[in-house]
Amino acid sequence: MTNALLTLQAQLTPQTPRQMRHALQGVIELQVAKKELQYKMLLCLSEALTNLLDHAKPTPIFVHLTFQKNAEGWALILSDDSLPWDPTCHLQDAPLTEFSDCEGGRGVALMHAQSDAIDYVPANLVNNMAREPFYNVPGNTKPLNHLSLHWLCPILQSQRIILLVEDNLSLCRLYQAYLSQYYTVVIANSGYQAIQILQQQPIHLVLSDIKMPQMNGLSLRKKINQQPGCELIPFIFLTGESNQMMQSQAAELGIDDYLFKPINKTDLLTAVKRVFGRSAQVYQQLTNRIDKQITSSLTPTLPEAIKGWRLQVASRNTGAGGGDLLLHKSHTNSTHLLVTDIMGHNDSAKFFSHAYAGYLHGLMLAMPSTIEPGDLLAQLSDCAMKDQLLSQITLTCCAVQLAENGHISLASAGHPAPLLISDEKVEALTSGGALPGLIDHAQYDSNEFVVQRGQRIALFTDGLFESAKDNIGRDDLREKITATLLATLALPIKQALQQVMAVFDQLTESKPNDDALLLLMEPSANE
Repeated sequence: MTNALLTLQAQLTPQTPRQMRHALQGVIELQVAKKELQYKMLLCLSEALTNLLDHAKPTPIFVHLTFQKNAEGWALILSDDSLPWDPTCHLQDAPLTEFSDCEGGRGVALMHAQSDAIDYVPANLVNNMAREPFYNVPGNTKPLNHLSLHWLCPILQSQRIILLVEDNLSLCRLYQAYLSQYYTVVIANSGYQAIQILQQQPIHLVLSDIKMPQMNGLSLRKKINQQPGCELIPFIFLTGESNQMMQSQAAELGIDDYLFKPINKTDLLTAVKRVFGRSAQVYQQLTNRIDKQITSSLTPTLPEAIKGWRLQVASRNTGAGGGDLLLHKSHTNSTHLLVTDIMGHNDSAKFFSHAYAGYLHGLMLAMPSTIEPGDLLAQLSDCAMKDQLLSQITLTCCAVQLAENGHISLASAGHPAPLLISDEKVEALTSGGALPGLIDHAQYDSNEFVVQRGQRIALFTDGLFESAKDNIGRDDLREKITATLLATLALPIKQALQQVMAVFDQLTESKPNDDALLLLMEPSANE
């Protein structure tokens, strides 16, 4: 059975990708548990809509979006009334190295990499086949092209596994019956058998009798503490004796609870739930503490003046997920900057950010002063493609080289285009390329510009414009921040940055939905 979770139809305008993305985001946040999968879906939708807007000939009049769920997974179907262009015809091509040359700017490799399967039905075939339900667009009589992107359901996490160690078979069956409705129960009838099981499979909690032949519960606990990776497993002792000395010995071994036989179902389940809750709380406290330390280490810093330029940077951190990085290295006649937005929303994302920050720092230190921004991104992308750790995350990057007399060179890897702020307008500077680590031997163009006195460059991460609560708020955020960038052009750069971020804080109520970074740069006399 297929359930349509979202259907939208709209005229295709430059605002449509952002509007449909945010509509889809509201649905998948409720329907799709994994944040990484949510990001892949949103990224593919943005890429597909941008392709239609920038490359379809003629530009479609309208597009129709369907997001649906069935037993196998999720599907995103995008229908349009332009001329057909089939992205699946590139599936068997040689490895893609440049989006612009090999795909006509369509970003085929990105969609293939971020989805599990792609189907395409051109308009001229729709009338010649049995029209499946998702090909029927309400209110439309004209044949449409249908691009379908598919994601398989991830394997559900299994229940927590409890190792029950008890030599009394009757009690084993009783306790297993108490627990099996809520947990997976593995039984060991001796301490030696318990050690073998711990070495063979993951265990989340040990329930063990104390008085057992050969190896009693106390000796078992000591053995478990000596097993690599097992010393933090929660442990509950079961006993039929109220022996104060035995309880003291158990406490010294770091057990989590102590239950006296006979044990009823309610007491057993309550103790297990309490121990699991306490372990989760301790884990979360440790994670939060480490997360704060990592967040502090990732806070961007930059000199206010370098040769020929003035710079100011500000950031806002949600404290969760990945992070925004800003690194720099000054040379005799130029300075290199690297702005990176590391995606992710789970506990591991911040740790990956920290690891990537270390790698990027080493890369910046090792690179020669003559390296072009595009070549720097190519090196980064190759490493992200091949390294087992760095390939686990998705990121965007913008590399910049600043030289004297307002000369600047830019290269981008999936990152928002920098803004040029002039007296009368704010415009995006041409800069684009594949996400790092997406394809082998990716190539990036270095685009050169000259920034005049009285102009500014704004580098930013997407959180600057995407951190409001809803579509209306995001549009308002983009409009007012852009207007403030323009209105503060005549102010000193530090004061201008403060005013822009004050607008950001006001509109997001100081609770942004995403990390945000803004770097302002302007040419100056050599300082």
